[in-house]
Amino acid sequence: MSQLLEKDIQAVLDADVRPLLHAHNGDIELTGIDEDRVVRLRLLGACATCMGAGQTVNDIVVASIRQACPSVADVRVETGVSHELIAEALRFLKRERQ
Repeated sequence: MSQLLEKDIQAVLDADVRPLLHAHNGDIELTGIDEDRVVRLRLLGACATCMGAGQTVNDIVVASIRQACPSVADVRVETGVSHELIAEALRFLKRERQ
């Protein structure tokens, strides 16, 4: 992952995206940048399962990154419940049954 590009994207997320997501009990995480400059992000918290997440992604996340980092080829944002959260829920449920 390009250190400079990663730093620029984190700065955009911190300045333009996170404040809006935090206001709705959500967050966003940079999960990677592919060799072909595809930025991969994951919505967290309430934003991950919000019905308006698609609109938020297009209007705020993608637009902010493209404006600040024109060399980015694409921005892909994962929404929904993460595999980690599902695994944690299963561990919790298994403990409750015992």
